[in-house]
Amino acid sequence: MHASQQLASGIELLDPRDADFVYNEYDGHLSHLLAVYLFDTSRHPDAEFSQDKAVEWATARLGHHRMFTHTIRRVPLGLEHPHWAPAPDFDVRDHVRVTAITASGWAPLQQHLDTLLTTRMDLTRPPWELHFFTGVEGLGDLPGRLTAVVLKAHHSAGDGLAVLELAQNIFSDNVRPAGVERAVPFLRGRMFMKSVLDLPRQLLRFAKEVPGNRAAGRAVKEAEAASEWGEYLREQPAIRFNGKASGSGSMAPITLSTSVIRRIRDVVPGATVNDALLAVVGGALARYLAEKGKPHKGSLAAMVPRSMRKVEEWESANRLAVMVVDMHTDVLNPLDRLARIAQSSKSEKTRTSHLASRRLAAVVEAAPPPLLRLIAYSRKKNTHDLSRPRYQHTMVSNMPFSIAGFTLNGAPAVAVIGAQPPVDGDGLRHFVVTTADGSLMLTVVADSATMPDPDHYLGLIRASLAELEEAAADATKQDPSDEIAS
Repeated sequence: MHASQQLASGIELLDPRDADFVYNEYDGHLSHLLAVYLFDTSRHPDAEFSQDKAVEWATARLGHHRMFTHTIRRVPLGLEHPHWAPAPDFDVRDHVRVTAITASGWAPLQQHLDTLLTTRMDLTRPPWELHFFTGVEGLGDLPGRLTAVVLKAHHSAGDGLAVLELAQNIFSDNVRPAGVERAVPFLRGRMFMKSVLDLPRQLLRFAKEVPGNRAAGRAVKEAEAASEWGEYLREQPAIRFNGKASGSGSMAPITLSTSVIRRIRDVVPGATVNDALLAVVGGALARYLAEKGKPHKGSLAAMVPRSMRKVEEWESANRLAVMVVDMHTDVLNPLDRLARIAQSSKSEKTRTSHLASRRLAAVVEAAPPPLLRLIAYSRKKNTHDLSRPRYQHTMVSNMPFSIAGFTLNGAPAVAVIGAQPPVDGDGLRHFVVTTADGSLMLTVVADSATMPDPDHYLGLIRASLAELEEAAADATKQDPSDEIAS
């Protein structure tokens, strides 16, 4: 943030991309992240915290991120984006909870996670929570006794990779208490006065950006016409998960073999692990819809977040572009389908890297705050009528949430689960992270009203993976000169 945008020490203006998550926060569109870290406490009983010990542990690490000690303060009339402001009187005990799990298996932990997943955050307080669930046992192949630590953070504070970076700091010996923060006198009035004085500059900047944005739009159309990225987004019929969110949801994890995913990937030139995961998800989702009596008439598409950190520098804490990848579920042969997915993924990477596309995506940077709030209001009023076609049907997010070196009072991390709540228009989400042994943990997050049987869906994911594995094995037995149709 530029110094000219700072009201006082400790007061920082939210970047427009980050503020957008505040504007779009409502009951049908919760904008928080959950990262669930599982620690093996079998030989480390000190990692089974009491409430006081958990508060002490968290207090020693509050200096690692401003969200721990700051609130999001809105500007009167919304003429400027919200600010991060110190919250000197907040109580750590309001943000830290310890719960003992007394029954074995996934279900006793899941009921707590599902509640955290679908409970709206109070943005009048620092936007974070830490929940410690001790005595967790019976989670499949994971060690016998675990402590699950849930970091719940609002998306305005950062994207998945930012949360990972924060976790690397707090789950280590890197203790960092918060400094002394003082409330800024007359902050509300000062923010309002600054927003009024700054409004003409914002409007002028927005007006100056309009010709460049129009030129970028023309450049994108020209690039599409020249087939610079092969294909473009096309609308498809909506599916059951594209309606309004019910407010209830569930998390269901499944571990996938990395070696199997890689074997599938390797038989299709140019395919990636993420492409193979999209093929697995697409096959399972298409089968689920068919079983429910409404097979999709067309091809399912996935919204895939892409980190832009290696493409360009952004000042925001959220540095993601949105790719929409065709999963080609209308193609029957599983390896042909994977080959087409690889082409579509490559096309979307090219599109989101294109300078003109990036310019259009950056329109939010210059848009006046009242305009962004108006757009958010119109989204809230969207009925999400299933008769209207969609560009995307589900989310598939694959972020490198490695847990190497993560410890909790000496207890090593053995797994991590990532999640975001189901929202209006996107009632089925898939989050992939890496476990301690290198396996992939796929967590399905579903609206309970439209998927009351997530365990059955996990079975379809296993079946879809097995189908691709069998096809890959058959392909490797063929003449090496044979090529997979693309």
